[in-house]
Amino acid sequence: MKILKTILNYLIAVVTAFLLASVAGTQVIVSELQGFGLAVPVSDRLAATLHDIAGLAPTLTILIAVAFLIAFVIAALGSRYVGGRRTYWYLAAGFTSPPAALMLLKFLMGATLFAAARTPAGMLLFALCGMTGGWLFARLTQTRTKE
Repeated sequence: MKILKTILNYLIAVVTAFLLASVAGTQVIVSELQGFGLAVPVSDRLAATLHDIAGLAPTLTILIAVAFLIAFVIAALGSRYVGGRRTYWYLAAGFTSPPAALMLLKFLMGATLFAAARTPAGMLLFALCGMTGGWLFARLTQTRTKE
């Protein structure tokens, strides 16, 4: 039963990181369009956001899921055998793994699959979305101790 709860919490963290990254990514791109002098009404921002969530879901969710799976296993092992605060391990895992996966794909395929992460600020934003997912997973899976 515990494994099912852990899997559910993992999926919640993945979906949260994906949604945050997708929304943030859309807003980065729309802001770049506005930088060219184009007016983008709120209704268009919302429509673009929903379109990107639907369009990015298959690819970006899998990317984040695989990145988190590897990083969360390392975080669990590091927390257990190296020590330190468990939450910090998952924060670091969430912060580093999605950008690392994007960089690996760029190296292998020659293209950045997530347009908003083509700039350092966009990559930082993507990392922060991942960090939020890592924090959420750590929080959802923490064990409660009785005092």
